[in-house]
Amino acid sequence: MAPHQPFGFGSLDELIQAVREMGLEIPMQEDLSPLFNPARIGDNTVSNRLAVHPMEGADATPDGAPSEMTLRRYRRYAGGGHGLIWFEAAAVVPVGRSNPHQLMITPDNAPAFRLLVDETRQAARKSWGDKHDILCVLQLTHAGRYSRPQGRPRPQVACRSPYLDQKRTGLHVLSDQELDRLQADFQNAARLARQAGFNAVDIKSCHGYLLNELLAGYSRPHSRYGCELENRTRFLIEVISRIQAEEPELLLTARLSAFDGVPYPFGFGFNRHPPPAIDLTEVKTLSRKLLSLGCRLLSFSAGNPHVKPHVGRPYDRPAAGGALPDEHPLEGVQRLLSITAELQRNFPSIPVVGTGYSWLRQYFPYVAAAVLERGEASLIGLGRSAFAYPEAPRDLMERGTLDPKRVCITCSKCSELLRRGWNTGCVVRDSEIYAESYQRLESAPA
Repeated sequence: MAPHQPFGFGSLDELIQAVREMGLEIPMQEDLSPLFNPARIGDNTVSNRLAVHPMEGADATPDGAPSEMTLRRYRRYAGGGHGLIWFEAAAVVPVGRSNPHQLMITPDNAPAFRLLVDETRQAARKSWGDKHDILCVLQLTHAGRYSRPQGRPRPQVACRSPYLDQKRTGLHVLSDQELDRLQADFQNAARLARQAGFNAVDIKSCHGYLLNELLAGYSRPHSRYGCELENRTRFLIEVISRIQAEEPELLLTARLSAFDGVPYPFGFGFNRHPPPAIDLTEVKTLSRKLLSLGCRLLSFSAGNPHVKPHVGRPYDRPAAGGALPDEHPLEGVQRLLSITAELQRNFPSIPVVGTGYSWLRQYFPYVAAAVLERGEASLIGLGRSAFAYPEAPRDLMERGTLDPKRVCITCSKCSELLRRGWNTGCVVRDSEIYAESYQRLESAPA
């Protein structure tokens, strides 16, 4: 394990040399054409392989509707040329909101979500013409342990955890009956998403939120949602089944944490015997079941950003109060690439969205193209990078390169804003919108 070092590569050759010296397996190629090939997803075709990951902006109206700032963000993604836009997490119930400005889809504000979809598609058509097809996915969520609907913690947990309960008070362990009722809320939200014009819904099961925590519910005894894998996956499986039965034309997907970074029996995706190590056995079993139910797209992430943020998002600078990890960011990049590669190889007929590219900055396209060429992912997901550089696909298609002065620098400032429930975006590259908010954040009491 190499010590942490910030990004400092002046050329692609320097990056290649560093990868070689560290003994890592990160593929690269100069031919970027695989990025621009169309992709088939269920009955839909997208124009290229570049996707926006669901990055929350925390700028919804109090009732959960998209605001003008929300609309601006997605118009920029669409006009920038992305083929798939994975819209950020929308809560399905008020208590499931991670902050007072998180999106939440309801019967009353569904027309505002229809406007969001329409303006996103219009922005794509205006820039790229009618032949540029985009796929619009809405992520549906319950924040669970990280619920803050009124700006104060109101944790709704699947089970207690010595790793995660620290400094948290008022934890409410959801009963089986409460979880039964919550299934209907996901189903209703999916119906509204279809009516609003989304092609697909994602039942969010990653990053420590409620459904992800249920997958790790080994210590939830005497529950139809705990202990055995059949029970721990029951909520997700039954929600998917209910939506499939009611909305057969809606494409279904799930964003899963392949592993949580928390050891067994309090985290998903780790082996059961020391020393702790990643074990993808259960995520493969779950994925196989999801595909049998009709899911036609999968996305895998890793880690719990509230515990070990570097696992899912290698960075140069941690969020305030955080620490630098004891590994080089390139090791984190390789881990994310290798997890996606293994899962894509196990399910070659289904498109899998890759992750872990933002730290690579202007060199990510060379890695992404090689990953696609080798069949180790079907689409390339961009989160923080899309915040910073929504026009990246356009520059790649028109110029063949990215502007180093516009890429994400993995400074974690967007994460700091989000954790405090403030409107968030790229403080560095979109400074006219977000720099003042960050300055006020720094001077505000924690």
